Amino acid sequence: VLDIGTNTEVIMGDRNGLTACSCAAGPAFEGAHIKCGMKAVTGAIEKLQIEPEGQSVNYQTIGGVKPAGLCGSAIIDTIANLLKCRFIDKAGKFADSSLSPKLKKLNREKVFVLVSKEEGATRDIVVTQKDVREVQLAKAAIYTGCHILMKRKSIKPSDVKRLYIAGAFGNYVNPLNAKLIGMLPDIPTELIHFVGNAAGVGARMLLISKKLRDVAVSLSRKTDYVELASEQDFRTEFASAMYFPHRDLTRFQSIKSLF
Repeated sequence: VLDIGTNTEVIMGDRNGLTACSCAAGPAFEGAHIKCGMKAVTGAIEKLQIEPEGQSVNYQTIGGVKPAGLCGSAIIDTIANLLKCRFIDKAGKFADSSLSPKLKKLNREKVFVLVSKEEGATRDIVVTQKDVREVQLAKAAIYTGCHILMKRKSIKPSDVKRLYIAGAFGNYVNPLNAKLIGMLPDIPTELIHFVGNAAGVGARMLLISKKLRDVAVSLSRKTDYVELASEQDFRTEFASAMYFPHRDLTRFQSIKSLF
C-alpha cells in the first residue's frame, strides 16, 4: 500500500505480518515546488501526452477549460513523456534544443514549453530543469521506501500480488508512466489499484465504529516500522533511484527496452 503525499507511507504485508516506512517525498506531486504546478482544481492539466517528434502536446484539463497549470498526475505524465521522447536522459538532463521547437531557454534555464499562451493557455505552461529534479527527488524517495521494504522481506516485484495506491490524486495517475519514471516498482499494471483518499475514509470509519478502532490498534501493534534514514544502504539506494527509471534496469524488465 502506498499513500502518496508530502510524506508517503508505504506498508508491505504478507502472511507473516506488516512492515511500514515513511518516505519524505516532498510536495512535487501535489503541484508545489513546480514552476507551473497547481492543485487538482478547475483549469489544471490532469492528463498529457507529447507527440514523438515534440511538435505538439495533447492534454486534458479539469473542467475542460483553458489550461492554467499542471496537477500531480500531469506532472508524472510530463516527465514520462519527456523521457520517452528522449528530451531528457536517464540522469534527468534536458537534451539539445535542436531536437524540438518546444525546447527553449528561459532566464538561462532550459525548459520545455507544454502549452503557450498563443496555444490557448492562461500563461506559458513549461517544465524546467529544476522541475525535473524535484520529481527525481520525490520519485526516488518513494521507490527507495518500496525497495528497502521488499529487500527486508526478500520479495521481488514479481512476488507482489496487489499494489494499492491512495492519496489525493491516486485515481488519476497513469500507472505505466509512474512505473516508467521509477516511482513504482515494476509490478504488472493489472495488479495496481487506486483507492482515492483512503486515509479520510478510514478516519470516518474509526469515528463511528469502536470495533474498527480496536482492529486499528491491533494492527498497529503488529506492524514493524522501519526508519529509512537509519538503514545502512539508504543513501546508496536513494542515489541510484534518482535515475530514470533506476540505475539498475534489471529491476524494470517491462520497460528497459526504452533505454
